Amino acid sequence: MTLDNIIERRNSSLSIRILSHLVFWTVLFISSFYIIKTSYSVYNNSPLTYLIPIRQLLGVIVVFYPLMYVSIPKFFIKKKWSVFLLNLSILLFFHVFIEAFGEKITFEFCDSCRILAEEINPNHLSVLDKPIVDNILYKASNVGLYFNLLSSLVLPIAIKSSLGYYQVYIKNLQLEKEKVQLELNFLKAQVNPHFLFNTLNNLYSLIIHERIDKSAETVTGLTSFMRYSLDNATKKSIHLSEEVRLLKNYIELEKLRLNYTKVSFKTNAEESNKDIPPLLFIPLVENAFKYNTDKLDTNISINLNIKNNTLCFTVENSFDIKNTKTNSGGLGLSNLNKRLNLYFDKKYNYEIVIENSIYKAILKLDI
Repeated sequence: MTLDNIIERRNSSLSIRILSHLVFWTVLFISSFYIIKTSYSVYNNSPLTYLIPIRQLLGVIVVFYPLMYVSIPKFFIKKKWSVFLLNLSILLFFHVFIEAFGEKITFEFCDSCRILAEEINPNHLSVLDKPIVDNILYKASNVGLYFNLLSSLVLPIAIKSSLGYYQVYIKNLQLEKEKVQLELNFLKAQVNPHFLFNTLNNLYSLIIHERIDKSAETVTGLTSFMRYSLDNATKKSIHLSEEVRLLKNYIELEKLRLNYTKVSFKTNAEESNKDIPPLLFIPLVENAFKYNTDKLDTNISINLNIKNNTLCFTVENSFDIKNTKTNSGGLGLSNLNKRLNLYFDKKYNYEIVIENSIYKAILKLDI
């Protein structure tokens, strides 16, 4: 089993993640215990050999998890400095409290520990005998306490950050792989005999009927479509206005083979410089033309609107519910779902609405 498989399995299973955390903290405790036990520490023959590591471990844990899972991702990364500093102060207080309270309890209930402290450091023991508030203030003024905390946090933070970076790295690799696969599928679709046959057959019909202007327009549209796809399929992102031009060319080419269906495309993004992944909307439009019934009073309605930072793309078409599978679609729509997950994570909403013989796809993106 490779490292990728191990990390992927860990990330996909909550129980394995919890187990890995327990193993890590257990190893850290055993290491601290072993160092005290095998050193020349005055505590190596007393219960303090395991009571001190337990107290220190609890103090680190109470800071580590809120810091890494709440404070840093929700406040530090989003540059909410005042809230972050407030959270950090609260975490440090809890750390100091655990240290002070834990040490006080230890020497109150562990007689052998108290006897050892009386022999070695009676002044420190006299401080511990004071009220808990005095203990907290004493600990809070100890610079070494914060240095030890920082030293103890280095390893778990480094491991957590490394795993996070590795996850992002793997995710980017998956994105590139999916992108390459999509490019191949898209290029295959362009040279699909049915697509070219339909377009060329319609072009031939226009020439026979001496519709020269329409013929020239069709050739220009096909050329632009092919050039665009070849030039932009390998790019990471393009302007939305460029994608709109591609959609217009594609729609005009597909309209040539329709006899009755009315096709409309409305957009307010013709001049938009917002960046999106290339070839994102073609699968939805292709799906609409593919399953459209092309009968009297049928329509294909395509709308692309952008407001503030939200893009809404809807495609609506008539279809024969008896002869069409109303599932999530073929390879094109499957690739679309994967790309949305990879590019936009949770910042999108994609839904399908089917009413009678009308199929409507709605895609909303935060861009």
